[in-house]
Amino acid sequence: MSDPARHVLLLGAGDLAAETEEALRAAGAPVTRLEDPGDGDVRDALAHDVDAVAIVERGDAWPVRAALLVRHLDPDVPIVVTIFDRDVGRHLEREIGNCRVTSLAEIVAPSLAGPCIDPEFAAVLDGESACALRVDGDEVEEVPLPEQRPRRLRALSTAVLHPFDRSGRLVFFGALGLIVMLLVETVGAVLVLDQKPIDSFYGAIKSLATVGPNDAVADGPSWFKGLISVTMVLTLLSAACFTGGLVERLINRRLTGLVGSRAVPRREHVVVIGLGQVGIRLCLLLRACGMTVVAVDPREDGENVGHARELGLPVVIGRGADPSLLGRLRLVEAHALAAVTSDDLENIAVAIAALAKSQDLRVVLRAGSDSVGGETRSLARLGHVRDVHRMGAAFIAGVALGSEAESLVVVGGEPRLRYADGRLESFPFNVLA
Repeated sequence: MSDPARHVLLLGAGDLAAETEEALRAAGAPVTRLEDPGDGDVRDALAHDVDAVAIVERGDAWPVRAALLVRHLDPDVPIVVTIFDRDVGRHLEREIGNCRVTSLAEIVAPSLAGPCIDPEFAAVLDGESACALRVDGDEVEEVPLPEQRPRRLRALSTAVLHPFDRSGRLVFFGALGLIVMLLVETVGAVLVLDQKPIDSFYGAIKSLATVGPNDAVADGPSWFKGLISVTMVLTLLSAACFTGGLVERLINRRLTGLVGSRAVPRREHVVVIGLGQVGIRLCLLLRACGMTVVAVDPREDGENVGHARELGLPVVIGRGADPSLLGRLRLVEAHALAAVTSDDLENIAVAIAALAKSQDLRVVLRAGSDSVGGETRSLARLGHVRDVHRMGAAFIAGVALGSEAESLVVVGGEPRLRYADGRLESFPFNVLA
């Protein structure tokens, strides 16, 4: 590890900043922490031989402002800052120089995604060299990601045949009914009335559009008239269902689709509860690994719900611990469930409700944000537990102390900083409280 004697100025309030301070002290580094500093406070702190500055906050606006202030006051000091928006982060790195941008979501999403795909995976890495990291004792090996394409196509086709919401079912089954009635009337007219296919199709379309029945039916046998009468009634009902579902989808704001990437998958999928910064980054990483994903968030106007829609992620609005909602998400057919809201107690409630629906379900649990969830070892019975704040703190502290590591992997409760060449470096901070 890099020089632990570095004096680090830590700016920021909240759990992640507090854990980062603890991680820095565990590494033997002197730390000066300012939770809500003014310009003068930062200027005074930088005057005391600061070797690096770590800016750790939940939002993006304050860290950007603080980084600009630090660079204005000291043109050379190394800065590590947490910014979720990658475009904003890259722009800041170019503008002020000697700055490393990361985020809690970027640090922990690979470790959350790993067990969502395979229980033996400690983490997954995307990009050109996408792979999984598997822990064997104290060793970490790179293994290829499992082939997911056939499974993904099968899951999407199941989503089309079993639509998630009411309007989707009305549109799908209404359209299916119209197609079946069209085929019945077309084929029936060809076989019974001896019409040309184009004439029988024209007559069936007239019936479908409620313009009128096929005129040749009047001269057909009585049983065929009765059959066509039944198909006309069924066509009317199918058209009503199709129109009602379509109108509902057009009027209401839809966060799911009937087909394509925003269709709610119905089997071999990963359910992600919580669409905060960690949740949306986890969804995108899982999708990049070939998994089908559906996200659940209680707020239709949540910070990332609109962004998820633009990215083509299906989003279901509701409380993740709602048993009826979990049942509609077909957990018995799911590959895994990840409870990653910012509330540990809510994540625990989700995990318990999900396991009540499907005892064999693989659950990945975000923990460590409060005094109850902080006892992460006690939650191991519920599934694969990740203390995201302590993991994030270990990585941020390592970078603040000069490490050029690209990611972090946990081996037996011990964080390992992972470099671009695959080399691992221990960090003296236990991430399993």
